Order: sequence, then structure tokens, then C-alpha cells
Amino acid sequence: MDNIKFKGIYSATFSLYDENMNVLKDSVRKLIEYNLKGGVSGFYVGGNTGECTVLPNKTRKQMLETVKEAAGNAQIIAHVGAGHLDDVDDLIEHANAVGVDAIASLPPSLTSYYSPEETVEYYKHLAKKSKSNVLAYITPVLKCDIMWFAKQIMAIDNVIGIKLTVPDYYLFEKIKLVNDGNINILNGPDEAMLAGLSMGADGAIGTTYNIVPVLARGIYDNFQNGDIKKALEYQHKLNRFIDVMLGGNLARWKTPLTLLGIDVGYTVSPAKIPSEDDIKDVIKKLEAAGTTEYIK
Repeated sequence: MDNIKFKGIYSATFSLYDENMNVLKDSVRKLIEYNLKGGVSGFYVGGNTGECTVLPNKTRKQMLETVKEAAGNAQIIAHVGAGHLDDVDDLIEHANAVGVDAIASLPPSLTSYYSPEETVEYYKHLAKKSKSNVLAYITPVLKCDIMWFAKQIMAIDNVIGIKLTVPDYYLFEKIKLVNDGNINILNGPDEAMLAGLSMGADGAIGTTYNIVPVLARGIYDNFQNGDIKKALEYQHKLNRFIDVMLGGNLARWKTPLTLLGIDVGYTVSPAKIPSEDDIKDVIKKLEAAGTTEYIK
């Protein structure tokens, strides 16, 4: 079986909601339409960028349903990771009912609470419960032999690949060779998408692709066309956008969407909701960096 199901650019979709934890459906639709216009291949819903660790399942389900309605034929990956396995199972059942192209999950704990063997068992559990394919997740906080883990993961029926967020692109290349290369690798770090593609990534999932999808698409398309110089120019532009946005919470990351007339809604406490002055400051810095022209 060919495991390479996902190629291209996937937005790690922002969750947009009100103070009652109800999704702002009109805002989400506008965001999805903007992303599709910018050339994304699909959407990664409910991950870290989607505030999975702080939102109730009610809100996460509403987000998935709203994205599904708005996305047309675009691919959807539903992140189902949560703090308790009952919540994970609930989200898998919902994803099965809604109909998605794959589910994914961060490891069950970003600490050393679970052993590597227990983490593998977690992904076996997901693979059995899901009606769609499964993508695992490797990050630097996964405290184990990464190559061992990748091989164990790819031995699980229904697991097709990994969202790979590592700073070591020598390791990245070795992971891509697991399973004789029949492994769907999606690059995690936005600031190094070109590096991931050059080491064999089939595509990329990222936060910034919500806001400047045309820059992400510029990196991907030019790489595919063999124009590495042009791809690097787009990577530089994307990284100047990242320079401005680094250091703030997710509510601050959403602020450029106001340039598109999108209501970004509420933020779960204790995260600070940006003031009007905060928003103006972000926009001013993005203008100085020459990146606002790509948000339209």
C-alpha cells in the first residue's frame, strides 16, 4: 500500500470561538476560504495551534464540523490528542462520524510520564479506533530513541506517517527512509520547511500557513519545480513574518487575520487577549518587515 496520502501545504488551523466556547462559524469559514484561495491542500484541525490542550471537546467538535463544511474537497486531518483517553476516544468517534482523511495526535504526554513502549501502545489504540489513516507525531520532547520509535510506529497497521518536528535534519532524512521510504512525512517547523522538503518531506503542516499561505505555497511549488533559489526567497519572506510573531501567545498570532476582516474572538484565560494597541503594533511591525502585502 502506498502510504503517501498527503502532499502539499496544510494549515494548522486556528480555533476561533466566543467566550462561551462556541465556534465563530462565519470567521472560520472566512479563514478556510482565504486559505484555499492561498493554495493550501488541506487543514490540520485541533492541534496545538488549534489550542487542543485548553479547549473542551464541544468546541473542538464544532471546529471540525465547521471546517469540514467549508473545506470542499480539501483534505482534513483531525488532531484527536487530549489529556484523558476518554476524551481522545470521544474525538475519534466524532472524526469517524464527520468523515476525515486522517486523524493525528501528539504523544499522550509531553513529559516523561509515559514510557516509549506505552506511547507506541497509544498509537496502536488510535489505529484500531480510527476509520481513517493515522499520523503520529515526533517532537524533540519525545524522550526515546527516535529511530526506534519511528520503526515501531510504522509497523502499526493503519499508521501511514509522521508529522515530524525535529531540528536535526540528518535525523529527519533517516526517518524518511524508514519502511523503505514508504512513509508519509509532513514537516513541522515552518521556519525550516525548505530544509524538510530537501530531506524528503512530502509536505508541511504549519501555523503561519493560516495567515500567509501564499508564502508557504511559494516555497513548496518552487521546490517542486526545481527553483531552489526562488524557494529560498519565499522561505526568507516567511521567516521575516515569523520574526515578528515569535514570543506572543496564540491570540497574538491570530491578530493579522483582522486585516482580512476576520473576527478572531475570545482567548482562554490566563492567555491575554490583545488590545487594539497590541494589534496595531503587530500590524506596524509586519508592515516594516514587508509581509503585509501577502495577507490579502
